[in-house]
Amino acid sequence: MPNAKTTHEEIKKEIADKLDALERIHKARLAVRAYNTRPAAAAADRAVGVRAPRRFSLLAQGDSWFDYPPGTDLIDCLHSNHGHRIVNIAVAGSTLNDEAYGPVPRELFGLPTGPKQSDDPSRIAELVHRIQQDKPEALLLSAGGNDVAGDEFFSFLNNALSGLDPVNVDVLKGVVTQTFQSAYRFIIENALETAGHKLPIFVHGYDYPWPDGRGVIQFLGWGVGPWFDPTFNLKNYPRDTQTQLQQRHDILKIFINAMNDMLKELQTQFQGQVFYVDLRNTLSQNEWANELHPTNNGFAKLAVKIDAALQTKMPQAAGAIA
Repeated sequence: MPNAKTTHEEIKKEIADKLDALERIHKARLAVRAYNTRPAAAAADRAVGVRAPRRFSLLAQGDSWFDYPPGTDLIDCLHSNHGHRIVNIAVAGSTLNDEAYGPVPRELFGLPTGPKQSDDPSRIAELVHRIQQDKPEALLLSAGGNDVAGDEFFSFLNNALSGLDPVNVDVLKGVVTQTFQSAYRFIIENALETAGHKLPIFVHGYDYPWPDGRGVIQFLGWGVGPWFDPTFNLKNYPRDTQTQLQQRHDILKIFINAMNDMLKELQTQFQGQVFYVDLRNTLSQNEWANELHPTNNGFAKLAVKIDAALQTKMPQAAGAIA
């Protein structure tokens, strides 16, 4: 499995060594994700000569905002509502560390179940291989939300009874601007090198969630989420009133803003190659399905902003897909 010092040549060698496995993974993904066709609405526009927005051939790597089985997600909306063709290699629950340095999960997409093996293909090798094979017009990246949620959130939040500020902002920004940015840079630099530095890369921040204790599913004591409520409870931030819930919401804004600041800095570092999409202040409180994911309508509203960025930032010659 690669680490931050893995070179591009080592990634290419891994691809050559594990080509059969990478192709099996791709075939399994295509069997369950139908993002490689044009939606009927897009075909209808073309048939009657309507001047429609450009539609692009995209590659997507990310977390559950790109792969959300209980409902629609950003990729569903970008395909169905906006007509983009997308090869989607996102995996729900992924951390930024997973996407940069981890292996492709074995338990998904029909792959054999079982523990991680030393010969599992890495996520970065899969990404590089798909860029080589598919030659996308742009890359979409979604990562970082899971790195400050769940168990990770506990260490960042001070106890309400301590007399300290809820969040040590300096520590948070240090982690985000160093560890997180390093992982993003690793993904971006390898993607750009693979594409000859001619691949526009779109990254997005997250909107401000409401930590109200809702998870994705709860059944007989088992569930996915909630991600923030347990830590807030343990550290004496109740949510018995709307005012208390608002306090929690405002604390999470500090985390979301730190992520967005880091992504804006990446856009500056990779000027003209990386494009940051600000999704904050898009969703109302009732447009969150749970603590981490928007409703279907919420994802649709967020996808409008990403599509708008594609329409304005992509080269004028791009978007001529059949």
